[in-house]
Amino acid sequence: MHSLFPFPPPLLCFAVGVVMYALPPIGLHSKFFYAIWFFILLSIFVAATSVWQFYRHNASIDPLRLDKTTRLVTSGIFQITRNPMYLSLLLILVAWALWLGHLLAWSGIIAFVFLINRFQISREEIYLEKKFGEEYRRYKSKVRRWI
Repeated sequence: MHSLFPFPPPLLCFAVGVVMYALPPIGLHSKFFYAIWFFILLSIFVAATSVWQFYRHNASIDPLRLDKTTRLVTSGIFQITRNPMYLSLLLILVAWALWLGHLLAWSGIIAFVFLINRFQISREEIYLEKKFGEEYRRYKSKVRRWI
């Protein structure tokens, strides 16, 4: 099963970041350097721990080829969020919005969450529920989509 989404989530994140950069700087605010570094480091941590869990369980991380999914990973960071890789992309965009220093940049965060929920995560959830049934439904009832 291929995703209908035209490109991988990291490329979506990059595209949203480019749009955020191109937006006019409306509603300027200070750049919070400590917060920027916090979100960058948190993003790296979340991404690394989620990739490590997939590696440990010999699971596919290809978001465009759902049919490569062979197992449901529910340990480690996946006990806190069902989508840590997408969360790490969101955290990078939060750091980017803080760096850009204007309120209109935050619209990119909203756009990213909407697009990734609508076109990637919802399709993954449908597929995982079909493939893993009750096991996935129990997991979904215990662990939130984002945080």
